Formats: sequence, structure tokens, C-alpha cells
Amino acid sequence: MSQNSAPRISILGDGTCSFGGVSLPRGIAAAYLYSERYLSYSGFNTVEGTWWHQLAEKMGGSVLISNGVLGSYVSIKGLYAACLNGRIRSLATEEASPDLILIYTGMTDVANDIPLDAFQRDYAEMLTKVKKFHPDAQIWCGTLFLGQPPAPNHMYYFEPETLTNAEEYNQVIRDCVKEAGVNLADFAAQGFTCSTVDGHHPDKEGMTAFADAWLKNIKGE
Repeated sequence: MSQNSAPRISILGDGTCSFGGVSLPRGIAAAYLYSERYLSYSGFNTVEGTWWHQLAEKMGGSVLISNGVLGSYVSIKGLYAACLNGRIRSLATEEASPDLILIYTGMTDVANDIPLDAFQRDYAEMLTKVKKFHPDAQIWCGTLFLGQPPAPNHMYYFEPETLTNAEEYNQVIRDCVKEAGVNLADFAAQGFTCSTVDGHHPDKEGMTAFADAWLKNIKGE
């Protein structure tokens, strides 16, 4: 990807990467956390408030596809697994292919204690397929960060005690990224965190912080 290009960006991830009516798969209401109806919850009500749209604007590019599904897994053991062919193929359209693919997913696997060997197998398979189906794209994977606690009147999406071993899964992500020869945005090692609506999904300010964190990694700052 040329530094001077206007990159077409596709996203593969969980609810952090979703927005109702825009993200794939469309028409499944349970697949999204963010939407026009949740202004009071998240602090924004248009897709332009999401981290990936803010990142695309900062890079002078555009969003091609966002394939984010609330509650989805990396592993085939869970729903809407990110390693499934359909989710990965959908990162391109009939008219265009992505220049940049950003992957942020895995926390549902952590919270539900998916065995590490299964997580590693399926994360590696996911990257193999992304490279196969989108050979010209620059691929970036993010390690999983722990968000700041929600406001007192908001519940946690994942109970904090279910995420205590997140670093073990992050090490799997690092190993898979190295083996696949793609790029790593190591948010966990960098100590990144941001404000959230529920301890996991960023709120308005958190979305901006997450976009900036991606940008710094991509630029190598």
C-alpha cells in the first residue's frame, strides 16, 4: 500500500467493529451494538463516529467494508466465527478490493474460555484465508485491550473476572501474526485503554482514542 494512496479499508471484528445497517451481515439486529438509536448510550449516532471511519478520514481513505458482529468469536466453536470463509470473502466487493484490512477480534473467545489451542488454530486459519482471498491487501491485527470501567449506571458487557487471562490469548495473536508475516498493532503491550460504554466497547471519546491508536501503529509512531 503506497503511503500516498487513498486506501480502501476493510474491517473484520466483533461488536467493537459494528454499526447497525452498515456493517455486515446486514438485517440481523442482534449483530450490532452501535446504531442511530443508541446516542444516549454511546455518545454518537452515526457511523462516522466509529473508530474505523475516523481512521479512514485521518488516512485520507475510505471504508470499503466493515464486517463486525456483536458477540462473534475467532474460533469456529462460537457464533459468526471470524475464520469462516464467508466473513473473510466479504471484505471485498464485486467492484473493489481492500488495500488495508484491520482485524480486531477475540475477546469473546477469552470471556468464554475457548481453549488456547483451538483459538490458535482458528486465528492462524483466519490469517491464512485473509491472505489467500485478499493477496494485495496490507493486513493488521490488533491485540486485545481492557477498556476502562463503564459509568455507574451501565453494566459490564464481559464480567472482568472472565478476562483475567486475556494476555495468554494476546500472546497467541502475536505468535500467529509473526508466523503469517502480517502486521501487529500491539495495543495490550502498549498499555492502551479507552473510555467505554460497558468495559469493552468504546464510547464516543474511546472511538477517537482507538482510531488514533491504530493510526500511530500503522504509521510506526
